[in-house]
Amino acid sequence: MQKRPLVVGSVAIDILFDIHGTIQEKIVLVDGKLGGQNLMFTAGMKEERYGGTGGNIAYGLGLLGAKPILFASAGPDFENLFRRHLVKKGIDVRVYVDPSNWTATFYGMSDRQKEQIGIWQPNAHANLGRAPLLETVSETELKKVSVAIFSGHPALLYPHMQKVRKLLGKKVQMIFDPGKMITLEDRRVLERGMRLADIFIVNEVELHQAHKTLNRTTEEIFDFGIKAIIETRGETGSIIYQKGSPATVIPAVKAKKVVETTGAGDAYRAGLIHGLLKGKTLRESCELGAKIAAKSVAFRGAQTYRL
Repeated sequence: MQKRPLVVGSVAIDILFDIHGTIQEKIVLVDGKLGGQNLMFTAGMKEERYGGTGGNIAYGLGLLGAKPILFASAGPDFENLFRRHLVKKGIDVRVYVDPSNWTATFYGMSDRQKEQIGIWQPNAHANLGRAPLLETVSETELKKVSVAIFSGHPALLYPHMQKVRKLLGKKVQMIFDPGKMITLEDRRVLERGMRLADIFIVNEVELHQAHKTLNRTTEEIFDFGIKAIIETRGETGSIIYQKGSPATVIPAVKAKKVVETTGAGDAYRAGLIHGLLKGKTLRESCELGAKIAAKSVAFRGAQTYRL
């Protein structure tokens, strides 16, 4: 029986802009400190793409032949084109459709230095915590899952993390991936997710925010029962932290070209999960994640790259 991954997260429409100049040069400093801001950017290219953390991770896993189960909450506009796009990539789409709402939208603007400012409009995704996981994915199907990732807003993920852990116990490796939403949560909400997860994955900015919110160092985060913390650092690689062990540095894979970095972290996660499904070590799985991330940045949009 093939081991399968479960991906719980968002599906969204990404509206992406390339802006002229850089974000940093627009920031106003007064006597070396951040002053009042009234920013204006002009944009060149605008594109609409399929996105969302759940959709992006499942896309990569679909390309790798992992047959992921994707659980998310979307509006009626998800049906037809978006759904068909995911199904064609080998994804078992189990999206709860909220008839009274729109699918989430991400607005992102990237400058020539590949830095980005984003705006997240959750729409139907805001109801993910109340969406019926066990009615959308049966217990029989969930029992085939050996790796599950929960990506996005921790308060929305926690009910599903609880259900999966209760049903599968230690038979499943659970990955907690709060992403940028980590800035919106308080200590109690983050702690609840930590106590259920095996792996905590964040980028360097998000790890710093976790330290601040939890008032704990990286080493102290292991007190929640986390077995590994993965810190991604874009083009400088990633780091694996494990309790009582030296940090393991994973070099980045040099991309043949960099068109856009939207979704590169999600591509990394797809490679990581695929490696774990195949019984690879955590280091080998992260190395595969780095390879997939390097592939993704050569394409515009998070669900357009090929392997």
